[in-house]
Amino acid sequence: MDGIFSADLIDHVPDSTAALREWARITAPGGVLLLFHRSGRAERAARHGRPLDPDDLLAEENLHPALHVTGWDLLGHEDAAHHFLARAVRVG
Repeated sequence: MDGIFSADLIDHVPDSTAALREWARITAPGGVLLLFHRSGRAERAARHGRPLDPDDLLAEENLHPALHVTGWDLLGHEDAAHHFLARAVRVG
């Protein structure tokens, strides 16, 4: 695979580390991973009546190491009001 596009998914898989590792396994070195959500983290938290979770995988400080240990290098992280987008490249 040259790339993976995940829309509104990573929050719903039972083991996000296993998913990231499997996506890395099937993606060629230099391939791209895009994690997308049609709303930002703050908007989703507000919609569900809860505060932002500091342990949220998609927080940049959590996502960067999670991607690194599963074979990805985080290149971009956008957590805007109306969308979330993280771009990573397959290492190796």
